[in-house]
Order: sequence, then C-alpha cells, then structure tokens
Amino acid sequence: MESILALALEYTLKYWLKSFSRDQFKLQGHTAQLSNLDINGDALHASMGLPPALNVATAKVGKLEIMLPYVSNVQIEPIIVQIDRLDVVLEENPDVDASRTTTSKQSSTSSTKGAGYGFADKIADGMTLQIQTANLLLETRGGAQRGGGATWEICLDGRASPMASITMRNLILYTTNENWQVVNLKEARDFSSDKKFIYVFKKLEWESLSVDLLPHPDMFADVQGGANHRDDDGAKRVFFGGERFLEGISGEANITVQRTELNSPLGLEVQLHITEAVCPALSEPGLRALLRFFTGLYLCLNRGDVDPKSQQRSAEAAGRSLVSIIVDHIFLCIKDAGLCHSTVFCCSLLSLSFLLFRYVIEVVVL
Repeated sequence: MESILALALEYTLKYWLKSFSRDQFKLQGHTAQLSNLDINGDALHASMGLPPALNVATAKVGKLEIMLPYVSNVQIEPIIVQIDRLDVVLEENPDVDASRTTTSKQSSTSSTKGAGYGFADKIADGMTLQIQTANLLLETRGGAQRGGGATWEICLDGRASPMASITMRNLILYTTNENWQVVNLKEARDFSSDKKFIYVFKKLEWESLSVDLLPHPDMFADVQGGANHRDDDGAKRVFFGGERFLEGISGEANITVQRTELNSPLGLEVQLHITEAVCPALSEPGLRALLRFFTGLYLCLNRGDVDPKSQQRSAEAAGRSLVSIIVDHIFLCIKDAGLCHSTVFCCSLLSLSFLLFRYVIEVVVL
C-alpha cells in the first residue's frame, strides 16, 4: 500500500511540476520536502479556468512539504501540502496566435487526464493545501497592441493599463461535502456515487489579501513624451507611480468542480464572500489608474480576436467557469478631497466599469 501511495504522489507531482523526476521525491517517514519548484503553467491555467487571452508566464514555489496520514487512513484523511511561498505571473497574450500556441501546449500536457478516475486522482482531489504567502502579478496590455475593433482602440487610447500585484497570506484549501462541511473524504465522495458526473467540493479561506496597482513599464514612455498631456475629459494627465487599492481583506470561497465520469472537467464554480473590503486613501491619479486597470482587464477577457470555438480546448480545461463575488461592506477613502469635480467624475466612470463587468463577474454590495 505504501508503494501504491508513493506512485500516486509521483503521478500528481509530475502533472503539476515541470521537469519532475523520481529522484527529487523521497519520503522520510510520513513527510517529504521539495524546494525551488517550477509549476506547470498549462496545468495551472486549466485548473483555474482562466480565459485563453491570459497566459501563465511563470509559477514558482519556494518550499513544499507533504505530510501523509497513516496508510490505513489515506482513503478518509487528507494529505497535507504546505507551501511557504507561491509566485505567479499572469500576462495577456499579445495576439491570437500566442493563445493558440498556449492551447496546443495544454493539449500536450493533458494526456494523463480524462482516462478515468483512479486512486491517484481521488488522493489528489482530497488534498489540503496550505500556503503562507501567495503573490500574483496580473499584466494586461490595455488594448494597446491590436486593432481588432473600435472598442479595442478607443477605451484606453492605445495606452498601457496598470498592473495589479495581489498578495494573499495564510491560505487554506480543503475538501468538504456538498454543504461545505468538513467530513472524511469517503463521505465527501459519496455525493457523486449515484451521479453521472464527478463532483469535488472545496473551501478556500485566507487571512489577508492586498492589491497594489503598479505602473506598467510603458507608462514611463508616456511621461517622457511630454508633461502637458491631457485625458479625454480635459484633465491634465498626472504620472501614476503606484498605489495600494485594497488592504488586508479576509474572506472565503466555496468551489465546485464538475467532471465527466472519465475525469475530464466540465465546469468550475467559485463563490467568493468578503465581509469587509477596505480601500485606503486613493489619490485622483490612483482612481484613474484603477479605472484603467478594470477597463484593460475587461478588454482582455473579451478579446474579439480570440474565438474559443475556433480553438482546440485542452482536455482538462473546464468548459465553463462561473465566478461570483459578494461583498458585505466597502470602505473607500479618497485622498484628494479638494478635487471634488474630478473625484466624482472618476467614481462615476468606476461605477460604469463595474457595470461592464456584469458578463465576467457578479459583484453584489449589500
């Protein structure tokens, strides 16, 4: 049984890690440690249900520790995976050909998926993941590189949108039943026993989430081009040097994964709940940068030159993804109180940008 468990772990690690070999994995009692790992970006892209216009540029793990339960309990108790640091960079594909290349790479990594729901898959689905610090850098091109339509050119006037640096601390992802209650893994799998599909229910909790807006490198070219540039509304363009948008937010998410009987994912649903979203004092350039970021992200997710029907979707990528966000309270502080007219203008545009996102995410403010 121990050798079977070791093979199941190797199977999982080979899927998630680049250039993994058996020599790297050595059990010492009930624990194993690995360090300085590169995650397979295509596997991460597919599991997160990311759109084809986004690409996982890099994904690295500092130190990974695996803690096994007693062999007799492996069917009912989860394997604990602890990660000290996870760094991920998401960037927008510059053109449709790049997204097709990414999709073809995903197809080549999916040969181990869709062949059935075996012991290794059940063990992997039941794992509990603990991450001390997760850093995500999101870079979109803001419609600056392509002319696929009027909306693509007009919304950001050919200028780069800011980047978002997202930091999450003390994350835990664990398996539950369909009522989001912690039960043994056998009971969690019972829900799918009389169904024609495989369902996996996960709960994600995090202690702190912060979002910083960072200037895109192309923004420096705008500043060097002259100091008298003005935006479309006539306001003088002020250089944006970076600003914190959200500070120390805790929350949780209920995650449902639906797969076929052959273990090929069909859908992914994520329901996020945040009790309080605290936005520290933003300046007027910060508010404008925030609007530009959301607009650039919206353009990225709705690229006219990326046709999902024309692409060969990878076997393990979910056919549909649904993300809903519920925020109980939002606290927003504006730094430049004297700039009332411009602030109201920016807030109005910001509200409009949230309305535009109704096709991407559902935002509910109670």
